Parts: sequence; C-alpha cells; structure tokens
Amino acid sequence: MSDHSESFVYDRTLRELFHEVPRTLIKLLVNKEIKEVLETSFPKVEERRVDLLTRLEDDTLFHLEIQSINDTLMPKRMLKYASLIYESYDEFPFQMVLYVGDLDIKISSKINEKNLRYNYEVRDIRDFDCSKLIESEDITDNIIAILCNIKDFDKLFVKLQEKLLKLDNKRREDYLRKLFYLLRLRPNIHKKYKAKKQEELAMPFIIEKERDPLYKDGLQKGKEEGLKKVEETKFAIAKKMLKQNLDIKMIAEITGLSKEEIKEFSSKDL
Repeated sequence: MSDHSESFVYDRTLRELFHEVPRTLIKLLVNKEIKEVLETSFPKVEERRVDLLTRLEDDTLFHLEIQSINDTLMPKRMLKYASLIYESYDEFPFQMVLYVGDLDIKISSKINEKNLRYNYEVRDIRDFDCSKLIESEDITDNIIAILCNIKDFDKLFVKLQEKLLKLDNKRREDYLRKLFYLLRLRPNIHKKYKAKKQEELAMPFIIEKERDPLYKDGLQKGKEEGLKKVEETKFAIAKKMLKQNLDIKMIAEITGLSKEEIKEFSSKDL
C-alpha cells in the first residue's frame, strides 16, 4: 500500500471515529466537557473574488477591498479572503479596506478572540490627499477623486469634461454611467452638481454633435437622417440611465428629452 493510500485510510478511519464523538479525548485535550456537537460540513464559498489583489514592488501581496457601507461582518470576510489568498499563493497578504461611504466610518479592523488575533487596515478615502488623482492623465483616477474630500470640484469637473471630449461614444457613455453612479455616494455633491455640472459633463455626448461620429454620418446622408440618429442616441442614453435608477428629471435635463417622452417609452420598453 502506498503512503498516499495509507493516509487516505487513516483519515477516513479517524473521521468515522470522530463522528462518534470521543468526548473523553476532547476533555483530555481542552480540559472541558462538550456542550454541543456542531455541524462539521460547511457551505461552499459563494463569492471567491476579491476586489483587488496585487504584488507590490517589494514583492509583497496586497489585498484591497472597497466598502461603501459599515459592514459589521467585514472582519470575518477579510479573514476568509486572507485564508483563500494564503491557500493559493502560500503567502499571507497585507490587507486593507478602503471605505468610500458618506457616513462616518465604523468598520472594525480586527478580530480579537481568545484564540485568534487578526487585524488589517481600514482607511477612509476622504482622509487622503487626492490632488494626484485630479492631476492624473487616467480618467479612472479622476472619477475616483469625486469620492475624496476635495475642495475645488469645479477644477475636477473641467478635467473630466476635457477627458470625455476625447473619448469615443461607447467609452464616454461607460464613464458617464460610472461617474453618475459614484456621485450618488456623495449626496451633498450630487445635489449641488446634478443639474448644472452633470449636464455639462454629458454635453460632449449629447450637445456637441459636430464631435459625434453618428452626427457626422447623418450629415453625409442628409440633415433629416442625421437628426433622426441623434434622437435615437438620446433615447438609447435615457434608457441606460433609467436602468441605473437615475431620476426622470435628471435624465430629461441631460438628454433634452421631455419627461413625458421618457415616461412613455420607459413604460413600454423597460
């Protein structure tokens, strides 16, 4: 019999024995009686994907989770992720939870039990100096900067508008969707900027038709057909915004459609 086969036999035998619950042995091990026998089978982990896992320049693993609410179960989740990462990479990662919510942060950074001491870092994005995010040439950085505690939002929105002008329709629409969604995490900013600034940000997509390939094609085929394409684009954008739960008034302001038009097609198509 091979070593592997022997190990399998031993394991199976021990499992069968422990199913009978050797209470005396347990008392010898921990000097306490068994109060309750618990289920030994655990459900499979439903979500095994972490938000971000990287290897840093010093060759350490860094695991980051983004959190928008004060989740009381975060320590357990982080410990579970740490175990999965350790199992996969044979290294224990440096872990951090980055809080992006609007309320005061209340996420615990540790587990402090009698037989377990475990901790990770918890940081609030509003505590960082995000000026580098605003100055970055990466539009992703610029959008994330909205969540920071920055004072000059006009500067940031000008930067975003310049970036959006350079993008094709598909990417522009995708970044606008992400931008408007993140703004909802900052209600005060959302309220202040949703009418004027969001309209300005969407303007490259809606109003500046001379930059729009669809509009240029429409001019080549005739003014009437070109205007039809622009209108179709407006309705397509409005539908996507409805799916992101943006309110009808905001959608009307951004697309130029009337509230009645939006309500009519939303009741039919969504």
